[in-house]
Amino acid sequence: MLKSLSLTWLSKADLSNLNAGEGAGNVTELKLYDESTKPYASGQAVRRALFDTIQREYEEHFHCTPESPCTDVEKCWSCDLRGFLAPEEGAGGTRRWSPVKVSPAFGQLRREIVSDLLTRHSDLAKENRESKDMRLAHVQMMDNIYRLSVIIDILNIGKVREPKIEKKQKKEQVVGWVDKVNISKNERVKRTKALLDAIYHLSGFAKQARSAASLAPEILVVAAKPTYNQRGQQVIDLNEQGAVPIDRLETVLKEYEVTGDKLCVGWTPGIIQNEGAVQEIFGEFKIPVVTVAEAIQWAKEQVEKGA
Repeated sequence: MLKSLSLTWLSKADLSNLNAGEGAGNVTELKLYDESTKPYASGQAVRRALFDTIQREYEEHFHCTPESPCTDVEKCWSCDLRGFLAPEEGAGGTRRWSPVKVSPAFGQLRREIVSDLLTRHSDLAKENRESKDMRLAHVQMMDNIYRLSVIIDILNIGKVREPKIEKKQKKEQVVGWVDKVNISKNERVKRTKALLDAIYHLSGFAKQARSAASLAPEILVVAAKPTYNQRGQQVIDLNEQGAVPIDRLETVLKEYEVTGDKLCVGWTPGIIQNEGAVQEIFGEFKIPVVTVAEAIQWAKEQVEKGA
């Protein structure tokens, strides 16, 4: 039985200013990690872009906003897929953990940061009603390849379970679990397919339109899992030369074999340095290498068969 999907991918972005930090003065700074040598976009930014992409296509199923959740998991895709924390009067509140786990977008390569000089023009400056200091701005940029991952807990999409509690004398104990909400298989498949489409069309990052940059998959590894776990996300990490380490790739693929996971790879040429050797390894493990669109379609077929 299919219980989860793991999708890990690489995306080459010419500009990495998709989720910049606050900066100082007129400078927009990159978010950096690994001793400030590589850029990243936060997991929160990736999640927001993912769900905004879904909502653009399925607006009729989003009945609230993340800031004011309606908590209707059965009908509202926002509350179901995003999860929520809805405060209540008194102590505590209603909480739902999202069945969709999203990693940050980690830049894989150490590259030099460059700064783009932007100018702002206004007729108000001629009348001295605008400060000339604010007419210049610097935006940091870096060409890089990002690695992202999304784990979809398929069995918990559209499902809410509550403990069944029995009181014996003065003590209360949990004796089982009751499904408070459990949507149909067809509806669960529909929501999962919408998530897969959103990954393929991923958009909506800050400054994405101006930068003409995208973090949609270009090399994608899809794993259909008979259990839920978050293993294998390092399967296509890159080294300093922009190549996938073959020994790590083989080790991760052997683990997938042992756990009974089914794999498919979506491929775009020209992204990594050692693509011939990597494709050869996938061939040895009898893992199909197709286009990214075909890999997403393969994932949909696995969901239809096993959800």
